[in-house]
Amino acid sequence: MSLRKRPVYMIGVASELIGVHPQTLRMYEQKGLLRPRKSIKNTRLYSQEDVDLGRYIQRLTQEMGMNLAGVRKVLDLERHVSELEAENRILREELRDKELEHGRLLAEVHRSYKRELVLMPRGELAHSGRDRKGT
Repeated sequence: MSLRKRPVYMIGVASELIGVHPQTLRMYEQKGLLRPRKSIKNTRLYSQEDVDLGRYIQRLTQEMGMNLAGVRKVLDLERHVSELEAENRILREELRDKELEHGRLLAEVHRSYKRELVLMPRGELAHSGRDRKGT
């Protein structure tokens, strides 16, 4: 587990770091905006990532005037965008690999032409056994 995701702060410390009352963090959790880990004794433990998210939620509500439903929508959309960007990155890598493979196969086909094609002197045409009148 990365240091940013490791739960280390109890609710009082996390609320101070974010600049909100502990009850606000409980409300964020109730609304599904924050998901702190729980200790064996059911104490909420917040990671640095949770604290950063709490600060972001505060900015959205205080500076931008969003309600918590709007915040939830923003967070869901940002998660979705991140997923799509990751999928796009994978698809671009697959496309690059396919383009390289296509180029390799195309070069192989072009190399095979050099063995199969025969140059003929100008003016000589190969006919299929029939003359131009079809007799």
